Amino acid sequence: MNIREAAIGDAPKIAYIHTTSWRETYLNALTEQYLEDIVPREREDVWTDRLANPKKNQYVVVAESDSEIVGFACFYADENPDWGSYLDNLHVLKEFQSKGVGKSLFVKGANWCFQQESVGGLCLLVNQDNTKAQAFYKRLGAYNAEASIWNAPDGSVVPTYWFVWNNFSDLEING
Repeated sequence: MNIREAAIGDAPKIAYIHTTSWRETYLNALTEQYLEDIVPREREDVWTDRLANPKKNQYVVVAESDSEIVGFACFYADENPDWGSYLDNLHVLKEFQSKGVGKSLFVKGANWCFQQESVGGLCLLVNQDNTKAQAFYKRLGAYNAEASIWNAPDGSVVPTYWFVWNNFSDLEING
């Protein structure tokens, strides 16, 4: 497994993984029409723009297996005024889940965030019905800080939770 910073040429594969993940995970959160007809092009536009015009505090990493991208994560250092850095996305192809890929992406990005702002914490939004992701983040030391909502691009209002690590020493990334 190789973890590296994403390049502009990775945008189509990142968009594919993002689309696939949403289609598998967000069936109860987003409309079928949006997932099938709009998401593929929209995610490609989003990732092409993010990688071509990165924000100063953005860090996108990909995981490769046999030179093929199988997962990615996107972090923003010092993005959230309450909890510090923000994990915006972490998606791994289903056949590579539960094999350490997500954790490797997370560790790489969390370490980068720590180098950018060593006193802050880390947070992310997790859909309330995505119990698998919640369990993953809890194993990494996060806690459920509060309920929220995600105003999804298709107009859906999706119940979410803020998962938080108050500081980087709370990360459970060993072992």
